[in-house]
Amino acid sequence: MNTSSVAPRAIVFEDHSGLASALTDLLEARLGYDVTCAGCIEEALRLAHVEPCDIAIVDLNLQGIRAYPALDELKRRGIPYVLATGAMPVDIPCRYKAPTVHKPYSAQQLELAIKEASSARVC
Repeated sequence: MNTSSVAPRAIVFEDHSGLASALTDLLEARLGYDVTCAGCIEEALRLAHVEPCDIAIVDLNLQGIRAYPALDELKRRGIPYVLATGAMPVDIPCRYKAPTVHKPYSAQQLELAIKEASSARVC
């Protein structure tokens, strides 16, 4: 996470607008993040390429398309991520394994996964 006085930044890849809104509220109000969201793979790829951020929260299925290309870009940039998904762990390719919260998840589960992902970050 960012250690300066500027709020840490998070990007959220989630195609369900209600969940994206609730997740944004949680990240902003409880954890103090500035949040940017993407609801489709095209926007997720754009944000993964250009958006400065400290953490990404990623639903693996964005409108029926796997988010793997966006994860590839996050990995290339060294941005830690949390998978927030309904997918079974055995269905996630090894190269994309990361701290995961399974839908439905609690705020506490997400917070712990963010801490785990952030502590594993390689700078």
